[in-house]
Amino acid sequence: MKLTLQTTCWQFDIDPQARSLLTCRDGQPALVIFWHETLILSPRLWWWALPQNPYLTLYVLISKNNDGRLISKIVNPWRIWTVQGSANKNGQDKGGATAFRKLLKLSKAGHLIAIMPDGPRGPRHHLHPGLIKLALLAKTKIVPVGAYCSSIRLNNWDKLIIPLPFGKGKMVCRTPIEVTKKNYDTIETEIINQLHQANQLAQS
Repeated sequence: MKLTLQTTCWQFDIDPQARSLLTCRDGQPALVIFWHETLILSPRLWWWALPQNPYLTLYVLISKNNDGRLISKIVNPWRIWTVQGSANKNGQDKGGATAFRKLLKLSKAGHLIAIMPDGPRGPRHHLHPGLIKLALLAKTKIVPVGAYCSSIRLNNWDKLIIPLPFGKGKMVCRTPIEVTKKNYDTIETEIINQLHQANQLAQS
């Protein structure tokens, strides 16, 4: 994973307002979102942001299962911290409420938060409602991110992108989206559209 991401020649197309939030330049952090299919590519954005502000901290929401624990072991050495939890299903506690409270506290404290809103099991490109609620309560703007590179895709539910070494890639960060009480019930469509556009631009 590290080899492929570091040997890829990356182009970054980052909105100026998003740049400020991604680096906490003004003390305001971003709520970064990307589709689950770009999971493996996402650390490359962190490696772009960290040199610009060595005091940055990043927390990623992952599922509370063996896959989530494996991801934690992989990314923790890169100073990417994790919060485990996902929506409860069939009466089974998956730590969703606890994770939400922790992410809210971390965001208010000025830490970057990254979420895959269609994870951990889909449906693909479906926005789970907790994201919008988190942005509203934390008063944190959402930065939609798209990414693509020389790769292959798995034939699974999210069409996961597996990067290839020594290729080319592009990372696109769109204009930040602010969630308010006025647009709370209608903002979902805009967020989805911005994520789609970010990915289309990354592939262009």
